[in-house]
Amino acid sequence: MKTLQEIRKEHICKVLEKTHWNLKEASAILEISEDLLVREINIAGITRAKVSHQK
Repeated sequence: MKTLQEIRKEHICKVLEKTHWNLKEASAILEISEDLLVREINIAGITRAKVSHQK
């Protein structure tokens, strides 16, 4: 079973990929501020390379 943190990270990655890393658009979809999205990205260790290779 996946943890909430793993599920959150996967969802953020999917949204970032869908929006081509447009943080404004991604934060609107996720209904969080851009600042919070950036914090979530940093905490989860998400990078563009990781998102691109997750497919």
